[in-house]
Parts: sequence; C-alpha cells; structure tokens
Amino acid sequence: MDFTNACNDANNGKPPSGFGGFDDAKPAPEYKPIPPGIYTARVQRGEACSTKAGADAYRMKFEVTEGPQVGKTVVRTWTFSAKAIDYTKRDLAPFGLTTSAALLSPFPEAGREYLVRLVVALQRGDDGIERNDIKRIDLVRVVESPAAGFMLPGQSEGGPK
Repeated sequence: MDFTNACNDANNGKPPSGFGGFDDAKPAPEYKPIPPGIYTARVQRGEACSTKAGADAYRMKFEVTEGPQVGKTVVRTWTFSAKAIDYTKRDLAPFGLTTSAALLSPFPEAGREYLVRLVVALQRGDDGIERNDIKRIDLVRVVESPAAGFMLPGQSEGGPK
C-alpha cells in the first residue's frame, strides 16, 4: 500500500506545505512598492513593536481598498524618541491611541473598521532599495461592524472578561 499521496486530499487540492512542498513551490514575486499617490485604505492592524535598534515603536499596517493597487499593503512605523514622540502622539490620536495602555491593546478593536486616506511617496534607502513612505494619514470614518452588536456587555472578541 502506498501512502505517499494519502494526505493530499486533506489539503483541499492545495500543494503540500513544509519541506515536502518546497521542491515544487514557485518563488513569490519580488517585492515592489506601490506607486506614489493618494490611496483609500483600511487599517489591518496596529501593534507595539521594536525598531532594529531595540527601541519602542508602533506599527500600523494598511490595506489599499480601491483602485489598481487594491489588496496591497503599506506600513507606517512611529517611534518614541525625544524628537519624535510629540509627532507620534499627534498622528495616533485620531485612532484613539492616546495612552500607553491603548498602544499595548489589540487594534483595531473588535467590531470596528478604520477607513483612511493615505498620501504615499517613494523613498530610496541608503541601501538603494525603494520603499513606500506614508506622508499623511487622514481618518475618513470608523465603521461599526454588525458583529459588534452580537457581543454581550463586558465581552470582548476572545470571550468574557
């Protein structure tokens, strides 16, 4: 009895993953930044993170929702250095991220979608690689999801608090 293909149907026709799928996998396309311009997008997530140097930072990931770049993502990172902290506080305030507790909590909150307008430029790093640089973020509106109505008082997405 040959079991080499026994699990292929369990993957719903998808190629196998792990080492078994590596030889037949096709390389992903090279990363290309989106062209400079103005984009309508939604916040996918915001999260506390660290810079390469280990300093505190906050990263927000946006997904383009309209136009030829739909589905592509761009990222903006804010730092908390003495020079940057006032700008960081200004930029994150429209999202309700005004305290360190808010920065350390899941974002966006369950049942909310933040729609924004982004002004995106291209920046060439010292390494010669082009990257997107978000120059401006305008909060257009916050959409309350119908799923928010199904949550019980005092309950978050993960269950009772």
